[in-house]
Amino acid sequence: MTNRQSNCIFFHSFSLKGMIIWGCLLAVVTACNGKPKVPIEDLRIVMLGDSETRRINHYWGPDTNWNTLTEYKHIFNLGFDSFRSDDLLYFQSDSVKAPVYKALNKKPHIIFLMIGINDVVQSVPVSKTLSHIRTIIDTIQAHKVELVVQSVLPTTNYYDTLYGGFSENGVIAKRVRELNNRLVQLCKAKQVAFLDVRPGMLLEGTYLKNDLSVDGIHLNYSGYQIWKDHLNEFFRKYYE
Repeated sequence: MTNRQSNCIFFHSFSLKGMIIWGCLLAVVTACNGKPKVPIEDLRIVMLGDSETRRINHYWGPDTNWNTLTEYKHIFNLGFDSFRSDDLLYFQSDSVKAPVYKALNKKPHIIFLMIGINDVVQSVPVSKTLSHIRTIIDTIQAHKVELVVQSVLPTTNYYDTLYGGFSENGVIAKRVRELNNRLVQLCKAKQVAFLDVRPGMLLEGTYLKNDLSVDGIHLNYSGYQIWKDHLNEFFRKYYE
């Protein structure tokens, strides 16, 4: 398996009783024939994050959601507009109501996390964002639920003009790149899967392509189609 080419970084741990996949399906124990015990059609999945996750049904209506896009039956959308990494942990100052616990309450087999662009835009230090994400990882791992951390998407190059020039000179793009690089390191240290959804979305390897966004930061339907393709490739290679 080490020679597979994939956008997902994964790690393995072996024992005398068999193999436990520590990468893309860290918590799913495989049978002797290598097939997962939970049929893929029965997987319970939570998409957790900010408005990038949420707005799949904001722009395209209630009939277009993660279930209809991916054709998997049990996907719960827990994306929240304007959320930063700390909001997933401490929103409403009540950890029981925090989105990470709402996600766990869905009894998922897998949680897909994308968070960080609002931290970057609001100049939250990358070290602080990583600290929050580390806590999210620890919380989910403590509940023995598989977690897949997804790459953070940058803004388009015209986001500068729309929002007052904050990201002139590529400030946002540089910070997003740094955050993603450090997320890879964090996931490796925590033995958590990292799924890079950026391939096919970037202009010159830096900005979000203009024709994939409605406003310079949020994806349009074409952007979600690419995201969907990465998710389906993930499942095709490592689960089906």
